[in-house]
Amino acid sequence: MTIRPLFEINEDEPVPPVDAPKIVDRRQEAKRVVKRITSIIDDHRHACLALKVTLGESELNIVIDALRDHAKGGPGTLDLSNHDEIQSHCLSRLFEELVEEPSNILYATKTGADSIRYDAMESSFWIECLDLLQKINSPNQNS
Repeated sequence: MTIRPLFEINEDEPVPPVDAPKIVDRRQEAKRVVKRITSIIDDHRHACLALKVTLGESELNIVIDALRDHAKGGPGTLDLSNHDEIQSHCLSRLFEELVEEPSNILYATKTGADSIRYDAMESSFWIECLDLLQKINSPNQNS
């Protein structure tokens, strides 16, 4: 019995994609992503009403800052020092849902006549979307 290796060295190894998915209209795509994020935030705001917790600008900034840190390779730790246990739970749940979003938003790249590769959102574009979200949700920063 002959055992053949799964990949022949330097011949059949799959080549990882070197090109990132190209976003044709970054501004329009960012608006689409922010709309999706805003919908998730609105769902969490509604759920928090029963707990008498308000997700305002300062609470959202805590979550956005942690998401941005996570996207840059950091731990993405929420600063919950000024929040009670119920508020902390609400903010943690929102963070947990939003931190998964970049991998839920896929971009199709045609790789051949009959093949398409799906790539998750790049962290740099995710950070751009978080910046836009923060600008929209911070009335003091709107110009």
